[in-house]
Amino acid sequence: MHSQRVSSVAVISQPSGMEAEVCLVLEKKPTRIKQKLKTLYQYIENYPSGWKKRLKLADLLYKTGDWQPAIEQYRQVMERQPQVIEVYLRLGKILQLMAQPVEAARVYEQALSHIRYEPTQAHIRGLIAVCNWDLEAAVGFFESAASLEPENPSHWLALGRVQMARKDAAAALEVYERILARYPDNIVAAGDRFDALMALGHVEEAQEQLNRLMELAPNDVRVQRRQEEQGWSTDRTNAYSASRGNG
Repeated sequence: MHSQRVSSVAVISQPSGMEAEVCLVLEKKPTRIKQKLKTLYQYIENYPSGWKKRLKLADLLYKTGDWQPAIEQYRQVMERQPQVIEVYLRLGKILQLMAQPVEAARVYEQALSHIRYEPTQAHIRGLIAVCNWDLEAAVGFFESAASLEPENPSHWLALGRVQMARKDAAAALEVYERILARYPDNIVAAGDRFDALMALGHVEEAQEQLNRLMELAPNDVRVQRRQEEQGWSTDRTNAYSASRGNG
């Protein structure tokens, strides 16, 4: 039997007014997810000093949207393995999504003491600036990270989203197009480009971008949500594509 794709989008408004979105996607059946969680809990109960299984548990709890237990597990991993940087990033992200920017900034500050790689340092300083709602500083940090490590799309995506938060959709559009020039199948950048185009009132280009998204990931909940928000049915999207092809 094929596994069931479980997906949903959570959009959370932060006190600053900035919206954060998380797409939760799992490739396993819900029953298998529950069994996996049970197995991991049993393992860490038997081997409480271990951290790799605990990290797997925290990641799975995050992906299923069970964030408070995930936070607890991430913190325990940090105590055992303070040099594992991705733990700080994941924990900080959850805290941001839960509208706890002050606590998220503290976690990112902790991460800085363990990082020597300059692009990652700049990126994390950008995250701290976002938590402090200092978007101008965030732009500078993410630009620095992107210039130091241009092949890493996460720096560019962060920069684009800060530009959107600053209401500078034109600057954001340039960033997303730069990502897509290198990684044309990047779903996140393609979706963000659609949002920037709509913000600029470039409806035809936005429609074309949505068509591309539907080709790349027709079952992705983020794509479907954008389609539904605009009232663009699949039939209309397909008709538009056909008309452009014949024009």
